[in-house]
Amino acid sequence: MQPLVRLFIDIALHRKGPQDVPTAGAILGLTLLAYIAMGAATLWPSVAGMNMLVGQLALDLLLTVLIFGGLLALTGKAGRVRQTLAALFGTGALLSALALPFVWVAARALADGAPTPGMEGPALLSTMALFLVLLASLLVTGHIMRHALDWSYSAGILTAVVYFAASVGIFRRFLAVE
Repeated sequence: MQPLVRLFIDIALHRKGPQDVPTAGAILGLTLLAYIAMGAATLWPSVAGMNMLVGQLALDLLLTVLIFGGLLALTGKAGRVRQTLAALFGTGALLSALALPFVWVAARALADGAPTPGMEGPALLSTMALFLVLLASLLVTGHIMRHALDWSYSAGILTAVVYFAASVGIFRRFLAVE
């Protein structure tokens, strides 16, 4: 398991790419499970019930598979879908694990939408850290898509930003997520 985690750390640090992920279906399954588990842990403090949690996770997975898988298919690179999705899920799980303490602090510090008295500092630091994790996520996704699509790094990042914007819009439309 440790070599697999190391691989996704190396992908997140731009040392390796999705082409370095083994094509075994078990790898995709493991990364998918890790992605779902970490996604559930990070969403838990902010969702109103299990139905919303499952709905957000399902919509996220659907969008990831349809948009990135579709993009690979449209560009003639459908053979890279398994490795690309495993790279996205594996690095996504790692970044979610990194974000987890900040999500939980922010949830505690920003109960009822305003900082709890005495928690203004932790609320600010957690929010800033989560913004940095979001930025890192866009850069990592851009790096993965650059390799998967054989595009430039800037085109990969643009793909990540467009995906993020589209997913935020879709989440707001279908799940009333703010």
